[in-house]
Amino acid sequence: MNEKETSRWEPVKDLMAGAAPVTLGAMHAYHMARTPRRLLYSMSYYKFAAKMIGKGADSHGTRVLDIGCGEGLGTWIVASECGFAKGVDFDRDLIATAQRNWPADRAVFECGDVLAMKSQPFDAVINFDVIEHILPENAGDFLAAMAANLKPYGLAIVGTPNITSQPYASAVTNAGHVNLYDADRLEIEMKQHFKQVFMFGANDEIVHTGFAPMCHYLIAVGAGVR
Repeated sequence: MNEKETSRWEPVKDLMAGAAPVTLGAMHAYHMARTPRRLLYSMSYYKFAAKMIGKGADSHGTRVLDIGCGEGLGTWIVASECGFAKGVDFDRDLIATAQRNWPADRAVFECGDVLAMKSQPFDAVINFDVIEHILPENAGDFLAAMAANLKPYGLAIVGTPNITSQPYASAVTNAGHVNLYDADRLEIEMKQHFKQVFMFGANDEIVHTGFAPMCHYLIAVGAGVR
């Protein structure tokens, strides 16, 4: 006697079969075990960047450089939405994880320091949770390197925790934060390298244009290289 059908899961499962597995590295595994919401928030910033950049009119899509890409999960989100992304990070273990997980036809990864790399013209340059780890005296060079890797009318997107959120940060977070910004300082420094700067904030996974001092996270979008 045939059992009565109660769902249509098996056809869905069959359609998903064959996808290459994705393995988390040490960084994302730590986040998933300790603070999984942090990974959700981070990916929402990448989604925001992908929507701001778009795919463009070129059949090959938009070329995006992700500085401080980590394990490349966010880079892959941008690559899938925009067409192509290159992730750069100086941590070899993180880059190795990214190279194992993501197809090289749309996302490539390189171990290196953007301050020492030869510049290339990208349609957009992004970084999230990077500039707060850079010593203040090197921040100007970092933003200049972003501009040097950008086409004249490209977009530069920088995301960093708001200095007002620092009292609530964990010990792990505080250990690496040496260069925290408020919205005014981030806007001023971005305007030294980009013609137009648009400021956004985020609380949890929601990106908005609300009152900056109450934002947990800051996102600056620079348009046009000076």
